[in-house]
Amino acid sequence: MEGFFLDSSVDALQQVAGTHNSWLVALSILVAIFSASMALQTTHIARASDLPLHRQIAIGTGSFALGGGIWTMHFIGMLSFELCTTVQYDPGLTLLSILPGWAASWVALQILARPRVSTPHLILGGVLVGAGIGTMHYSGMAAMQMAPQLRYDPIMFALSLVVAVGLAILSLWIRFRLLRTRLTQTQRLVVAGTVMGLAISGMHYTGMAAARVIGMSETPQIALVFNSTFVSVMLSTFTITLTVFVTAANGLLRYRQLYRKMEDSESRMRAVVETAVDGILTIDGRGIIQAFNPSAERLFGWHAREVIGRNIKMLMPEPDQSRHDSYLSNYLRSGEAKIIGSGREVTGLRKDGSLIPMRLAVGQVDLPGEALFVGFVSDITQRKELESSLRVTAARAEQAATAKSTFLATMSHEIRTPMNAIIGFTELLLKSEMNALQRSHLNTVRQSARSLLALLNDILDTTKLERGTFLLESLDFSLKAVAEQVIASLRLSAQARDLTLTLDYPADMPPFYKGDPLRLQQVLTNLLGNALKFTEQGQVTLRFAPLDGMVHIQVSDTGIGMTSEQADRIFEPFVQADASISRRFGGTGLGTTIVRQLVELMGGSIRVESEIGLGSTFHVLLPLRLGAPPEPARADSDSMPLPPLSILAADDVPQNLELLTLILRDGGHRITMARDGNEALTRFGEQRYDVVLMDVHMPGTDGLDAARHIRQREQAQGLAPTPIIALTASVMDSDRRAARQAGMDGFAVKPVDAPRLIAEIARVLAGERLPAQGARNPSAQGQATRKAIDWPAGIALWGSAPRLARAIEGFLAQQPERHPLPKDTEISPDGAEALESLHGLRGAAGNLGMTVVADIAAQLELRIRGGQREDLGLHIEALRQALAEAGAALQASPALAEARQQPPPSPCVPRAEVRARVDELLDCVNRGELNDAALEAVCEHLRASGEPALCHTLRDALDSFEFDDARKMLHTLQDRLDRDDKDSP
Repeated sequence: MEGFFLDSSVDALQQVAGTHNSWLVALSILVAIFSASMALQTTHIARASDLPLHRQIAIGTGSFALGGGIWTMHFIGMLSFELCTTVQYDPGLTLLSILPGWAASWVALQILARPRVSTPHLILGGVLVGAGIGTMHYSGMAAMQMAPQLRYDPIMFALSLVVAVGLAILSLWIRFRLLRTRLTQTQRLVVAGTVMGLAISGMHYTGMAAARVIGMSETPQIALVFNSTFVSVMLSTFTITLTVFVTAANGLLRYRQLYRKMEDSESRMRAVVETAVDGILTIDGRGIIQAFNPSAERLFGWHAREVIGRNIKMLMPEPDQSRHDSYLSNYLRSGEAKIIGSGREVTGLRKDGSLIPMRLAVGQVDLPGEALFVGFVSDITQRKELESSLRVTAARAEQAATAKSTFLATMSHEIRTPMNAIIGFTELLLKSEMNALQRSHLNTVRQSARSLLALLNDILDTTKLERGTFLLESLDFSLKAVAEQVIASLRLSAQARDLTLTLDYPADMPPFYKGDPLRLQQVLTNLLGNALKFTEQGQVTLRFAPLDGMVHIQVSDTGIGMTSEQADRIFEPFVQADASISRRFGGTGLGTTIVRQLVELMGGSIRVESEIGLGSTFHVLLPLRLGAPPEPARADSDSMPLPPLSILAADDVPQNLELLTLILRDGGHRITMARDGNEALTRFGEQRYDVVLMDVHMPGTDGLDAARHIRQREQAQGLAPTPIIALTASVMDSDRRAARQAGMDGFAVKPVDAPRLIAEIARVLAGERLPAQGARNPSAQGQATRKAIDWPAGIALWGSAPRLARAIEGFLAQQPERHPLPKDTEISPDGAEALESLHGLRGAAGNLGMTVVADIAAQLELRIRGGQREDLGLHIEALRQALAEAGAALQASPALAEARQQPPPSPCVPRAEVRARVDELLDCVNRGELNDAALEAVCEHLRASGEPALCHTLRDALDSFEFDDARKMLHTLQDRLDRDDKDSP
């Protein structure tokens, strides 16, 4: 390295100073910029080439021109360096120095031809390009032959290499960065070429600054002597010519590619035009036809050769034929387009003179010095015929709908008058004396007539909706109460599908409004029902909010959602999201239509927002006026009249059966009692019942199993399902779901509430999906009143204080045997026996008004079900103490003393007399007669035997002339008396 770098011992006075010819320096820089710009143009051609061969040809020739430009720039720069000595160049080494320039150019153009480049590739490419240019420069410097010695300053030498690499990376980066700007292709080419040319020149002159010429030396014998200016001009001319030639050759190659593409595109376009179903015509600014495709020939009946060169108006009927030329001239003069750029329906004239309805669309093609217009014509004859047919069909359908509505309305009114007479006289006849068969037939007539009348009322309501004559009521009601009722009615359905159903009613929103609560309830039920149906997981929310003097109701879900097209059609009749929805979820598609009709009838509006997979939100706006609190509704059974029913009641607690008999007997219902599930199945197999009241928890066959057996028997025998109402004291959701799964239709929660029980019976008989009676919270109830016996509540159930006292006394006497209290140490792991005893104790105590006992039993039941075994002994002891307190309260009650003062039912009726009375009563029943004396004697025996419920059931059967049922009960009583006679000593 001693002969390459400058020795520090060399004195500065020994160095020969040199200068640069500024003209030649400028020429060298211009040559570098021009060569770089042309090379970048070839990379653009290479990037646009479709064939890899053409791409490599462009890169190769471009790198040849750029390498020559770099070498030329370098050599001109060398010639511009003037020393006070003779400088000669070694020909061989001078020519070989061009090779690194070509290599560097090839690397640079390979990188620039890519559509994008990563940072590592950019850096690597810059290093290679910089190294190639540096190698070319210093090998060219080594070709200098002169007397002084040529050395390099180490620092400047290293700086020149850094400059070479850095400027190379910069020039490559700028080329790609310019692609993101809004500059034109020419502007980007000039900027990038200038930067690259300056980078090449910068490296050269940085390297020249590192050169040091020292002392004198001998002049070589073999050398070439050049005139620097002449050589520089010749080299520049040659390089520029070569570069232009390379760029032109690549341009011609690209032109050839584009020409082939144009031919291919023209062929494809010709194929499209010739095979298009629509007619395609091309005319010039004067209306002269320039092109006429085969479809146009079929539409108009003319051949292309017959119409090309003629005016387009020959294909138009009057008055368009006379006005067409003015249309074109006005457009060309003013630029105001009437049909250009849009489509419209027109009438065309065929060669045979017939007219054809068409749809015409016209577009404009701007060519240099000429404007062409392209028309697309399609035959719409079939569509016009279809539209005409649809109009006729629609008119006929409207007439038919009007005739149907008029007919239904008229017939509903006409049939209502004789139907009212039929029902009225049937009621009168039922009050007169007649035999059982006649009464049964008249009951059938009355029931059928009422069913027909209800059907006629529905038809009339439907007709009113269709004709727009449906009248809404205007009542004061609680909007919050209506919402809570709807939520409660659908909560079980939501829980069965593991969905969350919530109500959001703001505390500051008025609760009372004036309107039609029944129709509003129908709207909410339909919307929430649809939301639950089409939601498989997540939640459904009902929200209320005041909005600009109106009530804003939102029903949102996280269901399947809808597209915008489906949402636009969701309120049309019989429309769901698509056909698969009806198959998957069921339904007629009328729910949302009825909702829209009712909302609009109320003066409101409804819309929907939905997104596929995310759910839907229905927005309802109703102009409800503020109202006052409504008058409280009556809570007795008179508010829900029921026809006399045949009811099967199953419960393992005698007091519960007696209570059910007392509640239902006043309504004219006939009660058949069963003490467990097996007996309920036996009674159900003997006759048909209108409704079954089934206790869920009973020993042996419980209510769930009994309900399943009943449903299986009905299905096997092809019988209609009998409504089954679950009697349960449970507050567990799992028990309610189990009852539903077992086939039960409704719920009546213990303690029994007579009005709610009647309402629940009415609901299941009507087949409505209304809310099952909610479970009372025994803990809350116990905290509300801590009296051992709630006498007002018990008297409301049992009718009188003495009767309630006698029932409590009997229950407390039987409790240790029927509902023994569990011991903490004897409770099994699953707690089945303890739960059964506590459940029965809880239900019976609630029916008897023993609220504290019911509370503690409920708490114990929940703790055992939840696996909380700690402190069970304390709770059991508390339950025992509560029973004792209830007994003490009973003993201290005047009602018990009054009950004991009343003459008790005679327990000493001779068994032979009872048997005789039973036989006498059975004989009368077989003859279809009544014997009140015999009936009273039999009932006295039953009451004395602790079976008042059976007495009531027998009396109800005879009062209702149900002699078959009475006969079965008397036969059962006979069998029991016979068994007692055998067992007695």
